[in-house]
Amino acid sequence: MSWNLYIDDIRTPPPDREWVLCRSTEEALAAVSELGLPSFISFDHDLGDQDTSMVFLHRLVNEIWDGVSPPPDYQVHSANPIGSQNVISFMESWRRSRYL
Repeated sequence: MSWNLYIDDIRTPPPDREWVLCRSTEEALAAVSELGLPSFISFDHDLGDQDTSMVFLHRLVNEIWDGVSPPPDYQVHSANPIGSQNVISFMESWRRSRYL
């Protein structure tokens, strides 16, 4: 099943596609557990308190990813420039690691 994940604690997703909106790492991991790896993710970085998309990504790769499926396509819509770069770096590293 192809689906799109929008992970953000405050914003609502744009109407450009159908999204599954998740407000936290726990919600996003539950959605992935139920629906499988999304084909596309739009990331906010800061998800409230100590929760971030980096927490989600580390748990996704370490706890759920099958080691075979390609990483999803993505965009970052976060207003946090350092957090945005962290997400981009992680995603690009994940993509490169699949082809080493």
